[in-house]
Amino acid sequence: MNESPVVIKNAAGATVGYSCWVSGTFAWLAAGSGWGSSIRVSAPSSGAVGVDYSFYDTSGNNLTLDTSMGSGSPASAGNDVNFALYANQPAEVDLLGAAGGAPSYGALSTGSVYAVFYCPDAATCGTVLPQLLYSFLPTKPWLLSVPISWDTAIWTQWSAAGIDDGGTRLVSLVVYNQNSVATVFTIRVYDGTGALTGTGTTPAIAGFGTYGDLLSHIVKTSLPQGVFKVLIDGGSNSSSVLVLQFLGNSASSLQVAYDYPPSASSRAQPALRSNVRRDRIANTPKSIFNTLMR
Repeated sequence: MNESPVVIKNAAGATVGYSCWVSGTFAWLAAGSGWGSSIRVSAPSSGAVGVDYSFYDTSGNNLTLDTSMGSGSPASAGNDVNFALYANQPAEVDLLGAAGGAPSYGALSTGSVYAVFYCPDAATCGTVLPQLLYSFLPTKPWLLSVPISWDTAIWTQWSAAGIDDGGTRLVSLVVYNQNSVATVFTIRVYDGTGALTGTGTTPAIAGFGTYGDLLSHIVKTSLPQGVFKVLIDGGSNSSSVLVLQFLGNSASSLQVAYDYPPSASSRAQPALRSNVRRDRIANTPKSIFNTLMR
């Protein structure tokens, strides 16, 4: 939860109230060239919420996309979507592709989504839980759900367990740089005995930028047979991480855990940041949201 309320102003600039807020990042969006991303959320029973989604490319710059509010709704272009929901009201925002690419959206757009939710009280903010879903139709028959990385849960090392045989089983990962400066992340792989078997590095990821690729493209040595551990090590630099497991025509997001650098001896619980409101989000009063949808 945030440390102080946000001022809400109307179109004339007059203060109409104050709002609690929570924020976080979907580390990867994919829209166009067969890919589709949709963001779903619903307002809790305890009250209405304001929703603000901002889109960024892999370099951390504003990304303009065509979006629609669910199937059959007209598309609109922009790098930001905001709306309000009544208590218990759900909504879905479909990310269609690069602005102007209709109707085929042949070019692939990738990047991240920064989400902010404004609520009347802390209890309502604490029960807002969005999800982003990937589709790749008609090539793959799945709808893949990935979690949001809340700004109160940012850390420096992450790990997951996966299997990659270079054939039907593949592991991919996404690293979102939570720093304002470009950062290189080290990727380490450990086999079933706990032995280090491979190391690689990402390119320098721009501040608030995103990098995604197959694990085998980052760690050049052969990956271990069977299940292995992958450690994403940012040193002292914070990140959010997404790891996906592919198995033929199926796919799943893997559980990603807080971890430590290989040299760390401490067993203490990670001291998570209390709040990391993005430098790219101006610390100024928020204009009032559009009329509540019905």
